[in-house]
Amino acid sequence: MYSKIIIFSISAVLIFAGRAATEDYIDLVKKGNEALTASNYKKAMEFYHQAEVQIPESPALDYNFGGALYFQKNYEETLEKYQKALNTSDPNLEARAQYNLGNTYYRMQDYKKAIESFQETLKSNPDDMDAKYNLELARKMLKEKSKPEEQESQDQKEQEQQDQQKKDKQDQGEDEQKKEDSQQKQDQQDQDKKQQQKQSKPDDKKMTKEDAERILNALRDDEQKIQNKQKRQVAIGSYRGKDW
Repeated sequence: MYSKIIIFSISAVLIFAGRAATEDYIDLVKKGNEALTASNYKKAMEFYHQAEVQIPESPALDYNFGGALYFQKNYEETLEKYQKALNTSDPNLEARAQYNLGNTYYRMQDYKKAIESFQETLKSNPDDMDAKYNLELARKMLKEKSKPEEQESQDQKEQEQQDQQKKDKQDQGEDEQKKEDSQQKQDQQDQDKKQQQKQSKPDDKKMTKEDAERILNALRDDEQKIQNKQKRQVAIGSYRGKDW
């Protein structure tokens, strides 16, 4: 892809300029164009600046400035010059400026604006095959550029989904662990409560044994009393002494 260069173009305002100024302007622009054709872009810029002193604010000269800046890859200033070149009453110059605006936007990878510029070119010159070719190329590049962005967006979305699933799984695991810990704590509390109840409950076997010993002792006491009473009765009934 290349930038079209006007070898020489003078707008209608030059009619009102003085003859000497016009001749100097034409000569300087020619020299600038020759330097530009020889790829001596800095020299071309010097001649254009000199011509600008003679005839300021010339859309044609702005166009040629844009060409010199374009080949030096100074795209920001190139855009400025080509946009100024659009302020012309010459439809051919306008179409060429739009075309090179498209080229410049393309180099800057601003494919949307490049497409707009090429479309404007074709409005003025529908048969411009270079503009048609570059228009399709810009559309293709825009489509290819959007693919990685869409893929990156999709990858990011998938990553976010994976992160969310991981978080949900982690939260679920934490909830289950909390539930398990709570159940274990409740089981321990129930076990401790049962143990306390068991410790505080009287020992039936131990009480029965104590009761039995008390009963046995009571029986022994009663038996001893009975035996003592029987002994006294026997002693009284067996008395054989004289009755004084």
